[in-house]
Amino acid sequence: MMSYLKGEVIYRGSGFVIVENQGVGYKTYLPDEIAMELQGEVAFYLHEVIRDSERELFGFQDIEGLELFWKLVSVSGVGARSAQKIVYADSIDHVRASIMKGDLSFLTSISGIGKKSAQKIILELKGVLMDEPEIAAVDTDALDALVSLGYKRKQAEEILSGIEAKDTEDAIKQALKHAGTNL
Repeated sequence: MMSYLKGEVIYRGSGFVIVENQGVGYKTYLPDEIAMELQGEVAFYLHEVIRDSERELFGFQDIEGLELFWKLVSVSGVGARSAQKIVYADSIDHVRASIMKGDLSFLTSISGIGKKSAQKIILELKGVLMDEPEIAAVDTDALDALVSLGYKRKQAEEILSGIEAKDTEDAIKQALKHAGTNL
């Protein structure tokens, strides 16, 4: 199952981009407004849907978005396209907060989400989202760099979460220094 893709955008369509990676083009579904803005080198966390006659890749720009997506598709009646629309409706923190406080108007303002679906999402996820520990956001480029250097993703996240850096390069330098003193 595919879960991460990094490559060059070679085509932008309505609701998708085609990303080339090592000579293969991967059609990755995204909301229209996101798909039309992307160009050059991109990286996505993926959810792959496999059906009898097709495979679909749903792209997310960060792991938190993908994890929220997984929770949303676990709700009966919420499909991949609707869940992706919810994730991209606003910042992940705002979407989570809206679900936790039971904000029906936020969810129903999203195209394709009716009142019953919104109520079901709130009912099933409100407690689940409240029970999650807060995870500090880390620089994804720095995280990818540490993983490519051989660090386990969890270990790299822990190192980066304790660092305050002005940019990605600084984050990597500080993380390597920190990791070197804690070996």
